[in-house]
Amino acid sequence: MTIVCLGDSLTLCGGPDGRYSDWLAEWLPKDTIINKGLEGDTLSGGKGRFQRDVLDLHPDIVIIALGAADFWQAKREIPQLWADLEDMLSRAGAAGIRVVVASTFGERDYAGEERPEFGPERFDFAHSIAKMEKQLTSEYNCAYVPNMQADIKPNGRVPYWQDHLHPNEIGNEFVAKRILEAIKIVK
Repeated sequence: MTIVCLGDSLTLCGGPDGRYSDWLAEWLPKDTIINKGLEGDTLSGGKGRFQRDVLDLHPDIVIIALGAADFWQAKREIPQLWADLEDMLSRAGAAGIRVVVASTFGERDYAGEERPEFGPERFDFAHSIAKMEKQLTSEYNCAYVPNMQADIKPNGRVPYWQDHLHPNEIGNEFVAKRILEAIKIVK
């Protein structure tokens, strides 16, 4: 089985052998895990490279871990993000590729969290992205991993983070465990 990890810096971070995809490769030795992380990538960027980095590789499963850069850049509205994610889910489905959407958002009580990674002025946007992801993954029958970093919160907590936004090798082991459970569902 071939699994492509399409994402941004959260798919790249962790150092040599410390990305979440490296943990998946260790735990799924019979499968081929391909890391297609791209620093700063967005849902639009993922849509733009979806043919080359996913469809042309003919995977059985794609993990789409995009949206964090869209959130931080805050340049595009939810309908635009929706269209990009929906395009990728639709194209994957048409090709018979099972999908896992892995997200840094989800059912979170940002106001009640210890040291959330952003201020209250961004809480509504984060909730809107999570709502969009949940609706689309339900509509397209995909697995959804909300708040893939839940086990290592708050951001920056030793020993799980390489900086305030990116898990290190230890943190990515926890992220990979959450994603692995979703892979088992679609496998």
